[in-house]
Amino acid sequence: MTGLATSPLPAPAAPRPGVVPRWLDASLARRLMLGLAVALMVSALLLITLALAIGRDSLRRQHEAAATREARLFEASLQNAMLKRDLVGMADILTSLGQSPGVAQARLLAPGGAVRFASQPRAVGSAAPEALQGLCLQAGCLPPAPRLGWQATPQGERLQIAYPILNQPRCAQCHGPADAKPVNGVLLVDFEPLAQAGPTSRPALLLTAAGLGTLALFATIMGLTLRRQVTEPLAALAGATDRLAAGDLATRVGSAAHGPDELGRVARGFDHMAGRMQATVAELAGQRHFLQTLIDAVPDPVLVIGPDYRVRLANQAYATLLGREPASVTGQCCYRVGRGLDEPCPSTLVNCPVAEMRAQPQPVRSMMALRRADGSAVEVDIEAAPMVTASGETLTVEVLRPLDRSVRFSQEQRLSTIGLLANGVAHEIHNPLASIRLALQASLRGLRADQMPREELIDYLQLVDREIDRCVATTQRLLQMSQAPAPTLQPVAVMPALDDVLALLGEECRARGVQVAVRIEPADMRVLADEAELRQVLVNLIHNALHAMPQGGRIDIEGRHSGEADADADAAGYELSITDTGCGIAADEQALIFMPFFSRRADGGRGTGLGLAICKAALERFGGRIAVRSAPGEGARFTLHLRPAPFREHA
Repeated sequence: MTGLATSPLPAPAAPRPGVVPRWLDASLARRLMLGLAVALMVSALLLITLALAIGRDSLRRQHEAAATREARLFEASLQNAMLKRDLVGMADILTSLGQSPGVAQARLLAPGGAVRFASQPRAVGSAAPEALQGLCLQAGCLPPAPRLGWQATPQGERLQIAYPILNQPRCAQCHGPADAKPVNGVLLVDFEPLAQAGPTSRPALLLTAAGLGTLALFATIMGLTLRRQVTEPLAALAGATDRLAAGDLATRVGSAAHGPDELGRVARGFDHMAGRMQATVAELAGQRHFLQTLIDAVPDPVLVIGPDYRVRLANQAYATLLGREPASVTGQCCYRVGRGLDEPCPSTLVNCPVAEMRAQPQPVRSMMALRRADGSAVEVDIEAAPMVTASGETLTVEVLRPLDRSVRFSQEQRLSTIGLLANGVAHEIHNPLASIRLALQASLRGLRADQMPREELIDYLQLVDREIDRCVATTQRLLQMSQAPAPTLQPVAVMPALDDVLALLGEECRARGVQVAVRIEPADMRVLADEAELRQVLVNLIHNALHAMPQGGRIDIEGRHSGEADADADAAGYELSITDTGCGIAADEQALIFMPFFSRRADGGRGTGLGLAICKAALERFGGRIAVRSAPGEGARFTLHLRPAPFREHA
């Protein structure tokens, strides 16, 4: 053994059928007619053979009957000659018999086999014992019957008749009693050979013509019957099948094959099946149009990709993102459309959601750079989830968000949150301004009247200074919330951030009759986050709690170290929970509240549906997470899992 694997030899190509087989294979009617023709030819040959055999047998029987009659006739003549002892007459009788039409020779044999008289004189005196074999001519035998035998000769079959001339009482004077000598002699007649009845003989030709005519008539009737009852309905079915396979769903067999027989039932079944198929395809097209319209209504780019990396479905937002037409996206490989590659993205360089789904079907998130049709690049954040079809195929559903759009949404949501705080901000600024105005008006009146003591003026000015500080603090809180996210995480003091948020929301809490209790341990706790984003998260969660309690209630804010170990540090994590006594969240909606544009407010208002999605994205950017625990009618508890800032940052 050499140890080298040898590839198997390729199998020889099957020979291509000839023109005639291909012509026959293309039509059932041709094969039926060919089969019918072959059957008719075989039937004709069998009929001719049988007719020839029957004719030959009939001819032999007729010949045998004629020979027997002729022998019986000459038997009477011979007996008369014997009674007269007319030897010359007997010889003449044999000569006359030998000259009869169809007779080759005639002989009269003694019972011992010697030829006594013959139509051919040279045969007289010879012996022919073989002609008498099988004939019992001795005393004690029953009178033998004539024996007919056919002998094959080069010229044809020849009949030979051995006709025993029985001893009669009137012959006893010469031949003795019949008991002692039952036979006087044997008349042996050889007839001319019969002409061979070949295929070209007149009887054969007549039989052949009659048989072929009958078979031709039968073939014509059968051909017309097959054409009308079988081949034409089958041709109509085949044509309708071809048109249906070519995409003409409106095709029907119609009345061409709608008889009461089996083909008629097949045709009706075909039309019914074609109608159901057309209705099903139309329904599927409507569902696909509805599905396409539905995903086109989603503002984020959406893709549905098969395990073969081909795009099964894409919305208008995705085509717009890449600068392509939607029709040029569906059916193409995602790596070719989105990245301009000829093969799937390398798993060592890119976290491909489709490859992740093929390895383990579970939700994944990744970032990727896509290439537009004009060659420019766009960074996207991809959230993907598996979808298993009824056939067991696992598809990948991707939702893409351009990073610049995500940042813009985050900033817009932050500014929107500031707009929601307008009432609290107005209260926080209006009250100090009103105090400042009153203090200044009192100071002006006292100065004009020259009656205000110095100490009272100083008190008014100090009041103005304090109220201005309150206004400045309020504007600083707003500025901190409106800042863009920092590129890196920084230590953020939890309590000051929470105090600022509650100060901005204090007026709304009072207006709604909601009490807020805060317990942060330790009071100087700091976590790794972006200060503006953390404040926005707190505003969103407290706002949601206020909306869940339109009739008033209580909000408990607690912060404490948790037992969960941080992924990047040895220290334990930190939990900041916000609990309300509102209406709660249904179990089937808890998995949806963090999805973009999902909004359910207990006060009947309509939100943007982005607040909790941004909270979730912000916590994930902080390296933490957000969790919810709720039940209808029992309030809700949102817990922020944060990473504590290193101790060295607390100085």
